Amino acid sequence: MKKRPGGTVHLSISLPTAEANLLKKRAKRVHGGNVSRVVSDAIRYIAYEEGRDALIASFGKNAKPTSEDARRFDAEWGLSATKSA
Repeated sequence: MKKRPGGTVHLSISLPTAEANLLKKRAKRVHGGNVSRVVSDAIRYIAYEEGRDALIASFGKNAKPTSEDARRFDAEWGLSATKSA
């Protein structure tokens, strides 16, 4: 396997069978079987959410969007739950 720029860290995780199977299925469908790429995709999404939450927090306590606002933002930014990757 080709080395990634910036280096990597090897992790060992334990998952319920159903979750592990889901990762493997998506890896096969989207990334030629590369489970690490699926995990990286998930981490990028988490990073997006963390950044979004930090931005919202920077506007103070009255800036928290409603659930409907959050769904609309996700849809507008191409992150809708119904979007397949």
